[in-house]
Amino acid sequence: MKIIQLTPRQRKEIDERRRRAQDRRIYQRLSPLLWIDAGRTREEVAKLLGVSTRQVGQWLRIYRNKGLAELCTLHYRGDPGRLRPAQIERLKQQIATGAFHTAEQVRPWVHDSFGVAYSSTGIKELLRRIGASYHKVSGFFWKADRQKQRAFGRKYRRHARQAGPTTRRYFVDACHPVWGMGLLYSCWLLVGQRFYVGVGDGRKRLNILGAYSPDDHDYVDLRLTKENITGEQFVKLLEKLRAKHAETEKFIRYLDNAKYYKKPVVQEWLANHREFRLVFLPAYSPNLNLIERLWKFLRKRALSCWHRTFEAMQAAVAGVLDHLYEYRGELDTLMREEFQILRDEDLPVLPAVAA
Repeated sequence: MKIIQLTPRQRKEIDERRRRAQDRRIYQRLSPLLWIDAGRTREEVAKLLGVSTRQVGQWLRIYRNKGLAELCTLHYRGDPGRLRPAQIERLKQQIATGAFHTAEQVRPWVHDSFGVAYSSTGIKELLRRIGASYHKVSGFFWKADRQKQRAFGRKYRRHARQAGPTTRRYFVDACHPVWGMGLLYSCWLLVGQRFYVGVGDGRKRLNILGAYSPDDHDYVDLRLTKENITGEQFVKLLEKLRAKHAETEKFIRYLDNAKYYKKPVVQEWLANHREFRLVFLPAYSPNLNLIERLWKFLRKRALSCWHRTFEAMQAAVAGVLDHLYEYRGELDTLMREEFQILRDEDLPVLPAVAA
């Protein structure tokens, strides 16, 4: 085993570099030279640095064979400065295509494209520094007709302009919370902790047919535990709305294309109540139905936890839907009459790389 012996001048230079090192890894590489020259063993140095004796030996060999400059050169820096601005921009464009499912997929792409190597940690640091983050993609219904969606947006804005004090507008939809199913959620826990929540068999379902008005957050619904939602139940909802707002001269209902909205019993009822108008949304367009946001709010507030009984779940749902006035501030933001309709440039062009 070769011994490291430093001259006073070498010790001074190494010590100065170590003090000025901004990267902890440089400090780690230089310390063994000073400590072994001072009489410590490789085993003692390895223990102090939390590395193997083999690693210490590698650093010493680099210094003996290639010099101080090479020892201070990190080949896996993860420093965005190693990529030119144009290269960083190209990397960001590639990231924007959704091509990378893991950071490990970025490493070979960067190496093949630019000839620059990064460690696993370095590539993650690089991604963070250039403004990339790891999060879920957003789904969209590819069958949706965006032209029809835009046409609906224009029609809806016209309705909003023309609506007078005797007109009420509602979005209608159904929601089906199932007790014990799909209720697993994320929360902060201690490292290594397992927190168990009960799950049911999925046989108990609460069927909700609701109507929501964006004008004043008025909400009316039917909640069924034994019956399914049918045309007859939809008529009951319309009658409930009519009874609550007897002074209203015109009701506009925005709804999807569920079959029960078009049943003969519904058509017969509408023929006798001309103040009601149904406006059907384009197919595959939940993004145009404001009440879908209310269902998402309900899941967050009432269903993202374990309910020991079906009745407890019902009570939690009622605690939200029967007290929407308590969430007025949140709903003012959440239920804005703005619809997200994808533009052509938003749609994926390149196929994503499989994981």
